[in-house]
Amino acid sequence: MKSRTLLPLLLLMPWSAVAAQETVLPRTSWGAPDLGGVWDYRTATPMRAPEEKTGDEGEGGGSVFGEPWEDSGTELTEPGRASLIFDPPDGRLPPRTEYGESIADDFWEEMGGSPEGPEDRSILERCIASALIPLESIEFNNNLQILQTPDFVVLLTEMIHEARIVPLQETRSAPPGVRFWLGESQGHYEGDTLVVETTNFHDFAHPLGTTPDMKIVESFTRRGEQLIYEWTITDPKAFEQPFSARQTLKKSPHRIYEYACHEGNRSMPLMLKGARAEEQRSEESETAETPPKR
Repeated sequence: MKSRTLLPLLLLMPWSAVAAQETVLPRTSWGAPDLGGVWDYRTATPMRAPEEKTGDEGEGGGSVFGEPWEDSGTELTEPGRASLIFDPPDGRLPPRTEYGESIADDFWEEMGGSPEGPEDRSILERCIASALIPLESIEFNNNLQILQTPDFVVLLTEMIHEARIVPLQETRSAPPGVRFWLGESQGHYEGDTLVVETTNFHDFAHPLGTTPDMKIVESFTRRGEQLIYEWTITDPKAFEQPFSARQTLKKSPHRIYEYACHEGNRSMPLMLKGARAEEQRSEESETAETPPKR
């Protein structure tokens, strides 16, 4: 009887040991959770839920088919989620303030329209900054590399190869009036979770319609070969309440190569020439349609 009981236990022991090893959180030589490496944040789940669905009902994001060079992701973050935003529960942005309404479309208007000069284009097109705080899956370059030391963490995004250098020791804030394209970040660990609080943003049009006074708190928690990424934005000048999102990043075996976008994109002169040509065609069309004076 004993041998019958002992055999299944012996068969199960190696698998139990393997499972235990897989759940052990990797750590750095100084004891912090090891978040280092390249993490892929592509997803077919949109930031916001479609109008006809709530955050818990949908089957996922919009079309994952487009140009051949698009690489925004074909898999959902989690089955049954229609949005990365989970608070508010409907998966959409909260109501905007009156001022928030007035700036809601500024970023998208900069991405289109007829620019008078380079300053009328978005900071993304001008290769100054990607404005990808928080992280959001876009057409391509959806990779984040994390580097760690005992005193700093570096968050490097592939798009425009931006590096946020996050001090883990409390540092003095910048003098009043000094703001940053990527904001001013301060980090710390809460247990095995890295928490990064960023404020003091430069004044630029943000895709989510936030203001330079927004505060974003991000958290990074490793679960095996996945990284749970959560963030909460508080911006009372633009929104009536904070809002939060969650996404799962996957460990990538690949390295990040330089994305050679540079400040003052070489295409800018062509964009401006195109805008002038459109204006000229519009003027010529109006002239042709105007009846001659008698």
